[in-house]
Formats: sequence, C-alpha cells, structure tokens
Amino acid sequence: MIKIISLENRWIGLLLLFYFFGLLGISFVQYRGFFLPLTPFNLLITLVVFYKINQDYSNKFLILSFLIFLVGFSVEAIGVATGVLFGSYAYGNYFGIKIFETPIMIGVNWLFLALSIYGVVQYFTKKALWLILLPSLLMTFLDFLIEPVAMKLDFWNWENEIIPLQNYLMWFITSIFIHGLIYFFRPKINTKISFVIIGTQVIFFGVLNLVL
Repeated sequence: MIKIISLENRWIGLLLLFYFFGLLGISFVQYRGFFLPLTPFNLLITLVVFYKINQDYSNKFLILSFLIFLVGFSVEAIGVATGVLFGSYAYGNYFGIKIFETPIMIGVNWLFLALSIYGVVQYFTKKALWLILLPSLLMTFLDFLIEPVAMKLDFWNWENEIIPLQNYLMWFITSIFIHGLIYFFRPKINTKISFVIIGTQVIFFGVLNLVL
C-alpha cells in the first residue's frame, strides 16, 4: 500500500532539503559563492513553512508577529547605528536589502527563532517564568553557535574581530522582552515545526562550527 505523505510533512521535507543542501554547499569553499547569496531566500522559506504548518492567521497572532519583527529589527538597527547595545558591528551583504544599514531579513530571523523556541518550551511547561526565561536562554545559546560562523562567512563583522560579552547579554535581554510579549499574547504554537526549525538551526550551525 502506498502511504500518502501529508502536506505538512511535504513542507517539512522541503525545509530540510533547503538546509541540507545549504549546509553541504557552504561547507565546501568552491560552492559558497552560489549558496551564500541564497541566505535571504532560506530565511524567508523558513518563515513561510512555519506559518504554513502553524496555521494561525488570526489578527492576534499577526499583530504579535509584527511586534516581534519590529522589536528584533529595531534593536539591530539601533545596535548597528550606535554600537551601544550589542557592541560595534556591521552587516555584510548576504542578508539582502538593508534599511539603516540593517537587513530586513534579520527581523525575520528574530521572528521565526523566537516563535519556534517558544513552541519548543511550550511543549514542556505552561508556567510563565519558564516560558519567558528558558526560551531566552536558548536564544542566547543559539546566538553563541551562530556568531563564529557568521563572522567566518561575512554575514556580519565585529570590531577587532572580537565578539563582546555584551552581545550575548543584549541577546538575552531582548529575548526576555520578546518572550514576555509572546507570553502576554499566549499563542498555541505548533510543536512539530518548532522542533524541526530549532533542530535544523542547531545542527546547521553546529556542523559549520566544526567544518569552517
């Protein structure tokens, strides 16, 4: 008997293929010139797949999504302009269109990471403290994985090529604010796609930390 693959699993399969070939392509220096410019498309695909599977297009959830995007993008734009929040850094050109020297897609990155990590933690607990604190710690850990890879691939660069401690502190503070906002809205986020997205992020950047 032929088993029909559900639409949900097809979307997940598509996402996993993008990350697999992206990881493969970036791991080999001769192919990076082709794969790295596709970074904005990969971020957008991740967001689209999240919303396709999460299936919440209510005004409440869309307002929450816009607020997360706005907070994420705003702190990055202020950070780039002033060097006060995260430290002195500048974005390269692989994230696509910029406003105030800050890629629009960095707001998208904050959006799907925050919602997905919240969805993972939500699976284990419904307590307010843990739904705000644990996702924020996980977001900071993920940034710890991303930072060395981002510098090597010229996603962004730090002054004197040193990642300051205040960067991680600001990631944690921003994440606390964002996850407090998410808890205020109390969305029910799809667990399956949350685990898939966070799992792929950890594997993707974990492997690149080893091979680059």
